[in-house]
Amino acid sequence: MTKSTTTPKKDKTGRTTFSVAFTKEQTKPAEEAALKKLAGSVNIEGFRPGKAPAEMLKEKVSPDQLLEETIRELLPDTIKKLTGESEIKPIIPPKVEAESRDPLTLKITFVEHPEVTVKGANKIKVEKKETKVDDKDVEKMIDYVLEQHIKTTKISRAAKEGDRITMNFKGEDSEGKEIEGTETTGHQVIIGSKSLIPGFEEELVGLKEKGKKTFSINFPKKYHAEHLQGKPVTFHVTVTNVEEVEKPKLTDAFAQEKLSAPSADEFKKRIRTSMEEQENRINRQQGEGKLMEEIRNATKVELAPELIEEEEREIFENFARQLKEQNLDFTEWMKKADKKPEDIKAEFNKQAIERLTLRMGIQHLVEEKGIELTDSEIDKEVAALLGSLPEKDRKRVQPMYQKGFQGWHQLKWQKRVEKLIDEMLG
Repeated sequence: MTKSTTTPKKDKTGRTTFSVAFTKEQTKPAEEAALKKLAGSVNIEGFRPGKAPAEMLKEKVSPDQLLEETIRELLPDTIKKLTGESEIKPIIPPKVEAESRDPLTLKITFVEHPEVTVKGANKIKVEKKETKVDDKDVEKMIDYVLEQHIKTTKISRAAKEGDRITMNFKGEDSEGKEIEGTETTGHQVIIGSKSLIPGFEEELVGLKEKGKKTFSINFPKKYHAEHLQGKPVTFHVTVTNVEEVEKPKLTDAFAQEKLSAPSADEFKKRIRTSMEEQENRINRQQGEGKLMEEIRNATKVELAPELIEEEEREIFENFARQLKEQNLDFTEWMKKADKKPEDIKAEFNKQAIERLTLRMGIQHLVEEKGIELTDSEIDKEVAALLGSLPEKDRKRVQPMYQKGFQGWHQLKWQKRVEKLIDEMLG
């Protein structure tokens, strides 16, 4: 291999480009090896596959195909020598382009980790939100649980608050036209539960089975369906069933029999603890989201186009895989979503830049703050991870988590990032 025809120099994006020219003496054995590989797919009358003379094979093989295979033969040793001599540590596969055929000259671009700064890193901190679970919220949750154990008895009397009504209804506008999405059959509601729009349940008081009623109600101004916000709607209701509802009380006996708890107080404690844990998870997720946004905004990095292209490719492959799981292909999805290829390209490009910027920022902070884990800490994490898996899965993945193997390194990095997040969440 001749010397690079340009002096390689790493730029701020981490790119180093070499222009490498090969002599005919270097190219010939690679071309012969390429021909042998291609020979199996070429049929020449009078010769068994792969046994025809090289010159005859060369006439049958596409020049572009032969060039591509020849380059593929030359690349391993070339890349090994370039990275060794220049001490390059690429983070993605190199980009290879043919600059000329005679002499064969390749442009090889390596991308290393770019220069990264995180502006005001010490000032980035998201305050931890205090977890508050109101007593009223606990009581609502307990009521919800108790409602799953209600007993109902069909009655012939007029309905009153606390009874459950089954009904069919539909809504009409001021001109008497049926409003789309308002017709319902077999709908059940406990009067007084406030699960329907304000005023609706009150109109049901006094109705019996087979009873009918027409009444008008104004929808709330902040109703989820915009076309109904603040609008007057006339409802036509037909009652098909009225039931008296008996909701159990939370007693020690009920807690033991139905809720697998030793006492009513213990069940209340469990509900509160569960709600606090859920609130903590939500607060943590929100805090992490805000922290990631602040880190990304504070990260300054110039990204090599090759690095962005690689990230875009990964995003596309993941997206295509998700579509396949939904029995959709990419073209079909674009039609349904009314998207153009250039729109998708722009979206994936934006995602790629944001993901890479955040990743670079996090990595910079982990290294800058010296966040590490000891081997014993990693061993505990590996044991916890493997211990959570079924035995057959544990045996299958266990080798990946031996020290120095891919799974071990990935878990170590994950835990270092978690340490960083814990520290910055305050």
